[in-house]
Amino acid sequence: MNLTGGWHWHVRAWRSQGRWAPASAQITDWLMAQAMPRQQLVLIGASAGWMLPTAWLAQFEEVHAWDIDPWAKPLFYARHGRHLKRLGLALHLHTDDGLALLPELVCNMPGAFFWFDNVLGQLRFTGLPLQETARRLGQIQHQMKGVAWGSLHDRMSGPRRPDHPWPKPKAALAGWAMESSPGQDWLRSTGAVSPWLDHLTEQVLPNDTPVQYTAWHFKPGYAHWLEMGWCPQTL
Repeated sequence: MNLTGGWHWHVRAWRSQGRWAPASAQITDWLMAQAMPRQQLVLIGASAGWMLPTAWLAQFEEVHAWDIDPWAKPLFYARHGRHLKRLGLALHLHTDDGLALLPELVCNMPGAFFWFDNVLGQLRFTGLPLQETARRLGQIQHQMKGVAWGSLHDRMSGPRRPDHPWPKPKAALAGWAMESSPGQDWLRSTGAVSPWLDHLTEQVLPNDTPVQYTAWHFKPGYAHWLEMGWCPQTL
């Protein structure tokens, strides 16, 4: 089951652009401030790029975007592709499972920067036992050795008090456990109302990777805690 694809998802995303704008702006500011490689970009789970800034994509010479959703390709092109094409950027949109193809892509494009675009936090909904899902997510950093890569993903999600102010983005280091003091402090800062859902992504990024945490107003009365960070090429 794909919870972030199909026409129903894109209708929700289109209608939610105003509510999502603060989180999108924080993502944009963070991405534009990073110094990752800017030649070839591989997007895994790109969808229509609803929260990706076109200006960031335009900094690359070539972009490959992978998503299993057949709606992703035409909508990504409509949102970003025309502008990127006018700039002369080589854009390649693929309808396929980029996660399944990951070993092949890493082997064939060792000089690319790989970005998991809000996809890894959805793997807990694919029907696998949660322990197996957590194990697979923990293997991502090992699969990505030899290339530069990063990820934006859900850490937690759940209801929140509607009268609570939205927190500012928080710079930290990856590896927080939800039961730790920093994790609990962040949840309180979002106005979280227990229980929240753990997306099992705690071990996606190597411990101590510089990250930003952003609160995403996903729908009225409901928030996601997003984590974003990236790693340089490692051997």
